[in-house]
Amino acid sequence: MKKYQLEIFCFEAKICDEDFNWVDLSQLGLPEELIRKMSETGIVEMQNNNVRSDQIGRIYKALRLRQNLGINLAGAGVILDLMEEMESLREEIKRLKREFF
Repeated sequence: MKKYQLEIFCFEAKICDEDFNWVDLSQLGLPEELIRKMSETGIVEMQNNNVRSDQIGRIYKALRLRQNLGINLAGAGVILDLMEEMESLREEIKRLKREFF
């Protein structure tokens, strides 16, 4: 039988001068250097020592791709972008179906 470990991270988002919520890197419980590498590869957007709260899911998805499939960060970024594009296209198809049928 396989054993799985689930870790839940709680953090408090703060609102900056833009319309995004930003989370301090220290609240994520991940190495800051790793998040900075993700920022350099375009997986997440960083500002000072903060990451956009709407991109935290991308961070953990990239980590799962890396850990479970051995994909490097650049590859994970491409996969995440393609997954988001697919979801956007699915939503567009649903909208068009509702509109025409």
